[in-house]
Amino acid sequence: ITLQTARQRRDEMRSKVANGINPAIERQQAKVEEKIKLENTFEQVSKDWLKNVSKGLSEHYRIGIEGYFKNHIYQYIGNRPINEITRLELLEVIKIIDQKGYAETARRALNVCGSVWKYAVTMGKTEHNIVADIDKKYALSKTVKQHYPVITEPKELGALLRGIDGYHGSLIVRQALRLAVLVFVRPANIRFAEWREFDFENKVWRIPADKMKMKAPHIVPLCKQALEILEELKPLTGSGKYLFPSPNTTLKPICENTLNQALRRLGYTKEEIVSHSFRGIASTILHENISKHGFHSDVIERQLAHAERNGVKAAYNHAEYLEERTRLMQWWADWLAIIA
Repeated sequence: ITLQTARQRRDEMRSKVANGINPAIERQQAKVEEKIKLENTFEQVSKDWLKNVSKGLSEHYRIGIEGYFKNHIYQYIGNRPINEITRLELLEVIKIIDQKGYAETARRALNVCGSVWKYAVTMGKTEHNIVADIDKKYALSKTVKQHYPVITEPKELGALLRGIDGYHGSLIVRQALRLAVLVFVRPANIRFAEWREFDFENKVWRIPADKMKMKAPHIVPLCKQALEILEELKPLTGSGKYLFPSPNTTLKPICENTLNQALRRLGYTKEEIVSHSFRGIASTILHENISKHGFHSDVIERQLAHAERNGVKAAYNHAEYLEERTRLMQWWADWLAIIA
């Protein structure tokens, strides 16, 4: 540094000493404050929060939350100390997401931020939960619930089934589609299905609570057609963790859009069918044919895992109507075989 600059700093130090300030201690305090500021950025606090709650989240949900942060929030306020972020600043970030046409993503991102701020207040990283001051009714666009498209006319559904059976892409993806039609669970359950969850002796798939939307364990009776699919799949992926692993690594499942992309390759648009549509297709047809298969609506709804139950009851009732559900699933598979 120049001599002039050195003299200026010397004079500043003398002035501080004269006013009772120890420059060495002041530097130490500045380092401590900078360290605290780095540890209290929104990005770091959100990661700490997610680490604390991740044990109670499904892998699918945890990955979704990480996506909200990485894709929509960190770029704007990730490096800002959480105690310095204002309500209007956060609201501006949420509005950017909303104005891109992602209204539901904006709503979910705001909900997740609310949890982060509650954690930050609890841990003493900020004094106030600014999300509590935001009224979603005014902050976000109104969303219209979109129902997944379904194909329920037997002739058209039969054509889809034949298309899936003749799928020329990955054999693993073809088997995933075939199984999805038969068991009509949520797409995430298909993606993250693990071999250890399948009880071949009792012919059931036991999905653990942390993978279910309602956080309750779910049993899927396996019809003979589903068991055949699994037997065909075993030589390909049976030595790994997932039934349907990523083509890049057996440590991860197929990606979120794999099944939808396969449906696009079969010539179907997203307005005609998506991977989640198989649930709606099964629900519609099974309810319309109660007089034929003879199982009442409660059995169908239980197999769809739609019933909301308290946690204690859920722990004991995941096998409710299991005998009827087993026969229902076989009727469904046989009916699909007829129209295909």
